[in-house]
Amino acid sequence: MEKCNFYKGMDISFLPQYMDRGIQIKDFDGTVADPFFLIKKYGVNSIRLRIWKNPENEPESGGYCSLAYTLAMAKKIKEWGMHFLLDFHYSDYWADPSSQKKPEQWKNLSFEELEQAVFDYTKDTLMVFKKEGVLPDMVQIGNEVRSGLLFPDGELPDYIHMVRLLNAGIRGARLAAGMDEMQVIIHLDQGGRYFYLKEWFSKAIENGLENFDVIGLSYYPFWHGTFSDLKETMEHLVQDYHKPIMIVETAYAWRSSQNGFIDEVQEKIAGFNASPENQAKALKLVMNIVASLPEQMGRGVYYWEPLCLPFPGEGGWAENMGLLDEDGGVMEGINVFRFTRKEACGEEYVKVYTPSPVIVQPGHDPVLPKELPVLYFDGSIVRHRVIWDMSMLDDRQGYQEGEYVFWGKVESVGEPVEITVRVLEASEKMENLIHDADWKEGLAEWTVTQDQEQVIAQIVPEFVDPFPALPLNNLRVEGIRNFNFSISQKVWAAYPGIYCLSVEFLGTDTTNVDIRLFVQSVRERRETVIHPVEHKWQIYKIESIRCREEYVTVGITIQAPPVYGIMRNFRLVKIGNMEEERKENL
Repeated sequence: MEKCNFYKGMDISFLPQYMDRGIQIKDFDGTVADPFFLIKKYGVNSIRLRIWKNPENEPESGGYCSLAYTLAMAKKIKEWGMHFLLDFHYSDYWADPSSQKKPEQWKNLSFEELEQAVFDYTKDTLMVFKKEGVLPDMVQIGNEVRSGLLFPDGELPDYIHMVRLLNAGIRGARLAAGMDEMQVIIHLDQGGRYFYLKEWFSKAIENGLENFDVIGLSYYPFWHGTFSDLKETMEHLVQDYHKPIMIVETAYAWRSSQNGFIDEVQEKIAGFNASPENQAKALKLVMNIVASLPEQMGRGVYYWEPLCLPFPGEGGWAENMGLLDEDGGVMEGINVFRFTRKEACGEEYVKVYTPSPVIVQPGHDPVLPKELPVLYFDGSIVRHRVIWDMSMLDDRQGYQEGEYVFWGKVESVGEPVEITVRVLEASEKMENLIHDADWKEGLAEWTVTQDQEQVIAQIVPEFVDPFPALPLNNLRVEGIRNFNFSISQKVWAAYPGIYCLSVEFLGTDTTNVDIRLFVQSVRERRETVIHPVEHKWQIYKIESIRCREEYVTVGITIQAPPVYGIMRNFRLVKIGNMEEERKENL
């Protein structure tokens, strides 16, 4: 089909599965509509489909995303005059950074046989599409291959074998169709993490990655960096490799739900509360950032699985990540697909970042920030002066221990903003029961278990003012492939009471990252999930821990694909007596 200026796409690979369950998709007026008619009406001009090799080998797949299902969907895409992106998973089921499982038919092949199988399968599959008149306009050689593909043969850090497998797929695609007929995409996750992507592309190219046309990225703002990180990452990649870029996966939640896909912590990381309005805003923001790349090197954005209906009691992605409400009606996010480059609004601001509370002692005036950062639709962040109403400071009689709210206005954008001032008496520092909590003696006091070859765990000093004060130590853990890691310590809680366990954590997040802070006593194990965020330390806690003169084990467990995490300030402190808790509950 004719090349487009900007692709506004959807991955609707689940659609046949949902249609078989009898869902109906409705327009804003409640009219039931054909899915392709409806999405094209609102501006969608490209569809992405995944293909699994033999999904019948995996009962959970239901047999969907096979060649037959994908071919039937491809014919509908072409009938509606849309651009078509095909995503080879090279697996019988899901492939992502933590899981790149070989198809059952290939599991006993030698590496050379596997390489040939990738070439043949890619070529033969595309030739079927071509024969049926539905050749993809673009093809992905693998899905989120940042940790490799076809494990263990193509698993990183073995770049040589990974590249040979990718090249086999590229050669198969090129033999099926020329560059003028079909473009080739290399797709990685972590769209806002330049250091990951730079390392991957540099090493892959160094090891012979053959010519490809487009860089495809997954970008979920609750996993893959801030919106400004996304902007900077893509600008650097364009400068480094001179390739156009597409966001082939993105999404955002339209409501909060205990059974949904993201939780409140991840909403805070992304910077927007879950709502239909903010779902549309997040998508509009990603489209503007991509469209703002120089020389029109940002080619498009795809929403991952928007046409999913939240069935009662099922939870998961469909619960709050699609563009349909519980009745199958489209929500305001669908209107964002009307976006064009000409309508880009990079000069408009999206939000003012809320300032953190200020803590002072009674009798002291608070020092409020003179400027606040403002996020714009092109992904840039600009600091603007804020004018605070300080009239409350004139009432010294009321300015005692407690909490106060000051109001102000951000200049240039005119946005009202508030800041909380907490007036607190100095409190006595509570004793930390954890031994050597900042690793001055290395890991001698700690029990560590890990996959030896896959994990690097090292203590990193952090120097803080006033220099030359002694450094604070952090523990950095990084996996070069899928890995497991845990660090723990058994401590004696000598005094019965209510305790609190806390740690500060910083790092990266993506699909299938599972990091937990835990405390294990004789009676129970309690955990809290850690959602790492980059560039900012977050405090995670387990509160109201009841201890009765006993040993308890505290620590962190990590199960993840290649990511890094840094931890510091482990603390287990007594915060109250059990008698006080009982009185409060009476």
